[in-house]
Amino acid sequence: MRRVRLLGAFAASLACLAAVGTALAIGNGVPDGNGHPNVGMLAVGFEEDGVVTRFPVCSGSYAGPRVGRPAEKVFLTAGHCVAWVPEEGVSADQLWVTFDTTATFDGETGAVTGASTWHQASSIAFDPAFGRNLGNFHDYGVVLLEDVPSGLAPVQLPTARLLDQMAARGALKPGTVFDNVGYGFVPSFKQGPPQFEPPPGRMFSTSRFKGLTQAYLKLNMNSDSKEGNGGSCFGDSGSPKFVHGTNLAVATTFGGDPICRAENINSRLDTAEARAFYGQFLALP
Repeated sequence: MRRVRLLGAFAASLACLAAVGTALAIGNGVPDGNGHPNVGMLAVGFEEDGVVTRFPVCSGSYAGPRVGRPAEKVFLTAGHCVAWVPEEGVSADQLWVTFDTTATFDGETGAVTGASTWHQASSIAFDPAFGRNLGNFHDYGVVLLEDVPSGLAPVQLPTARLLDQMAARGALKPGTVFDNVGYGFVPSFKQGPPQFEPPPGRMFSTSRFKGLTQAYLKLNMNSDSKEGNGGSCFGDSGSPKFVHGTNLAVATTFGGDPICRAENINSRLDTAEARAFYGQFLALP
């Protein structure tokens, strides 16, 4: 009963986030395969009769060993992906991350399938200013893992104000492409109302630049277009936004329009606020 109660409360919290446009999959994408092995799925596990069943929460990326505590590995995600944990009485060690490219979840039960290797969390953290200001939601979070796959290379993080510098030299324009990678629902707009299905595993798509604010990178999705555009949706929160064709993650998925069709909003990783939080855990460039 406790598991049912917790899952119900967690589902309600996701519904509230969705109501204000916060994205929780990759639209118009293709299976990522081994393209981005450092992007993982965050799940919460509940044990019953000695069996742990895990349910997907968000996506994220391995960003490197923790500063001062290299035995701990930093999984970079969104603040709203972990802020619910203490509120719902879930312990950090009930959180798990898999980097298996075939990981997905059952559309009926919600349970994760297709994942054979899991890495347990030891603790979590999110920005103390999380949720106080929609102009900058401070949607920054980390999950500290006990280990990661041997030889896994971390994502590259941006230097301070990198996106502003790109904009100043004309490198950010409507045609500028960014890469989306995550484990969330796949939206379809082929006929009737939009449908949302579990992915076949970790997914990849591209989006084009739309705009830049002090806190957010905005991308065009147009997930039903013939231009090859895609984007993020429910389950992709915390997933990285890469400069196209690189390992450079400049933002994490924060939100978008309610049906994951038009606009994707991403928390910049190059701002002073983001660097102040993540710099507590990572050696930033």
